[in-house]
Amino acid sequence: MYDLYPHQQQAIEDLREGFRQGHKRQILTMPTGAGKTVVAGALATSAKQHGKRVLFIVHMRELVLQAVAHFEAIGLRTGILQGENTDYSRDDDVIVASIQTIASRSAPMWIDIVLIDEVHILYRMHVDLMEHWNALPFIGLSATPLREDLGKHFSNLVRGPSVAWLTENGFLVPVRAFCPGADHMSKILDGIRCGTTPMGYDFNQKQLGEAMNRPELVGDIVSTWQKRGEDRQTLCFAVNKPHSRAIVDDFLAAGISAAHIEDKTPDKDRRDIIGRFRSGSIKILSSVGVLGIGFDVPDASCLILARPTKSEALDMQQKGRGIRRADGKADCIMLDHAGNVITHGLPIHFEVPDLDDRDRQRNSSRRTQDKMVACSNCGAAMERTQLTCPACGIDRPAPQSDVLVIDGQLVEFGSNDTGEPDEDDRLDCYLQLRWYAKEHGYKSGWVAHKYREKFQTWPPRSWQSYAPEPPSPGLLRWIKSRNIAWAKSKRR
Repeated sequence: MYDLYPHQQQAIEDLREGFRQGHKRQILTMPTGAGKTVVAGALATSAKQHGKRVLFIVHMRELVLQAVAHFEAIGLRTGILQGENTDYSRDDDVIVASIQTIASRSAPMWIDIVLIDEVHILYRMHVDLMEHWNALPFIGLSATPLREDLGKHFSNLVRGPSVAWLTENGFLVPVRAFCPGADHMSKILDGIRCGTTPMGYDFNQKQLGEAMNRPELVGDIVSTWQKRGEDRQTLCFAVNKPHSRAIVDDFLAAGISAAHIEDKTPDKDRRDIIGRFRSGSIKILSSVGVLGIGFDVPDASCLILARPTKSEALDMQQKGRGIRRADGKADCIMLDHAGNVITHGLPIHFEVPDLDDRDRQRNSSRRTQDKMVACSNCGAAMERTQLTCPACGIDRPAPQSDVLVIDGQLVEFGSNDTGEPDEDDRLDCYLQLRWYAKEHGYKSGWVAHKYREKFQTWPPRSWQSYAPEPPSPGLLRWIKSRNIAWAKSKRR
């Protein structure tokens, strides 16, 4: 067994407290890199010490062997319930099972506690198990528990540290992002149907593939990587298999080693491709779905986002593949040809709402608002409140009435932004100012005057009913600049 970090031990203590309060169905949310699998191992070890046996349920066959390897590495006797690999007994401390095999063969009846991995992908069989084993404790694990019906089946949400905290404390690497033109992407996506998917409300995949798999767009992915990718080990997230293969073909035509991987890739070939990617002989690894969940190759320090998505969960699952630490890895570059960074923000912006959030409609609508803009000079992603680009150092230019967009180049994004913040932006700023004031012991008048200084109007009284929110890096920089200006004026 290994020592736990304080935030991992705290997560376990919070789960225990939840059980003491009567919660039999709990979700533990921990971002990529926080050690969700480590915590699962610690929970299983603790169960063994108390003479209890654990069922660990996954939804993909690729995750079965990963989980088995982890549990065995920490000294747990581990059985398998998955297709032809099934091999378990009452003597096992943990049984790792696929939900598909449980549905076809049932589950062993001597289990004492159930862990559900990636619980945001909840099948009917998961719910049936909870209803059948209503006396057993269930713990769902997820980095992105955004599925709206989870509150029907789980009564308590335990939050681990945020992505921002993990980044600030060195558990994850920071991100630099470059994005395509807003007008260009909105025109491409115009008219594509949306509907319910396993990852939430999202674009129709068939129509999206037809829209994105165009020679000029695929070619731009390659030329942008040559310009911005810094020859890094790169994962590419495509819309569908033809789109992924087209991207790989264009990279190969440009003399850049690349490979496509999918759900039907034979296990032997999959291991070979991933091994060559780890060694660096394959520079670009492209896929659909396979790389988003359970793919643990932290060496990748560049991501190509070529699949537009409305799903914040899918977006974060993809971005999470690039922010894990690795030897010699200082940061991650995201080349966003999908507009996802502008829509959903950087990983540090990701927050998990409550399972039973009475204000969910407002939160949901706010997640659909663009969270960032892009530098019109270099295309780098910027906070909406930033005036100077952190990448090229050029001040954000005034809006122009005429927008020139050239086939998805990573420039011009945000050039049609009026620069006028909408009500959500102003409300966010107000709530963040209130948080800052509380943390620094300032009176409420400070908040109102700072808000007026920024927007030339007073904040509405009705906003006082909302809870404060942690300030964004952009707002902190603005407050610092105002404090410096005030100090200089006093010296004068």
